[in-house]
Amino acid sequence: MTFQTLSHDTAASAATLPAPPDAPAGFPDRIAFFLDLDGTVLDLAATPGGVSIPRETVRAIGRLARRLDGALAVVTGRSLADVDHILQPLRLPAAALHGAELRRRGGGRSAGAAEPPPARLTAALGAFVDQRPGLSLEDKGASVAVHFRASPEREGEVRERVGELVDRLAPTHEVQPGKMVAEVRPRGVDKGAALKALMEQPPFKGRVPLVFGDDLTDEFAFEAAVSLGGGAVLVGEVDRPSAAAHMLPDPAALRAWLAELAEAA
Repeated sequence: MTFQTLSHDTAASAATLPAPPDAPAGFPDRIAFFLDLDGTVLDLAATPGGVSIPRETVRAIGRLARRLDGALAVVTGRSLADVDHILQPLRLPAAALHGAELRRRGGGRSAGAAEPPPARLTAALGAFVDQRPGLSLEDKGASVAVHFRASPEREGEVRERVGELVDRLAPTHEVQPGKMVAEVRPRGVDKGAALKALMEQPPFKGRVPLVFGDDLTDEFAFEAAVSLGGGAVLVGEVDRPSAAAHMLPDPAALRAWLAELAEAA
């Protein structure tokens, strides 16, 4: 099966990580923030459309973005439209669909050159999902995801079948495992590459990246940040290797951390 994998030769066990400091080194003039959404800032919901965010968290993120002179971006598997809807009225730099869509400061937007999953794969995944209650298919355009949050017992079946279909119908794509999801996206598209692309231009250029994330998809951004002299904060109490140096127990803890930093700023 075709799965994107990570190297964790120097990664520590997440279960032993300390909490981040109240104010990270270099804040606000020499650091850039990169925020995942689902499972990081947002509590997970039964469906992608079921999430919500406290208005005070949106205000805190907006205030931090201003204190960072715009060097705060969202790095997510969601679409740009979803990002803007969830964080309205904010319109932040973003790497959406794992980086297949980039929006830079000022609204400049660029789409990745990679092709979306072929229609025959999406159709086959749809037929698979339709026959199994509790599964849902999310067609994001540049990627397609099978969610099993409502039927976690189907995890093994989902991962095996999605991998088989990708191998047979979409050899230029790969499966990215995540929390209660198997997502198909073009090879070479990941949050690490997206972070590096954003870091090449103002207001991020010349700063040190700090990434906040919870899932395996975020580890690519974690490793990219570390390679650029920055760091990462893992959200969620998990016992797996991670490139992160700090951990917060859940999204509520991150929201509180962001609010306190914004208030102090």
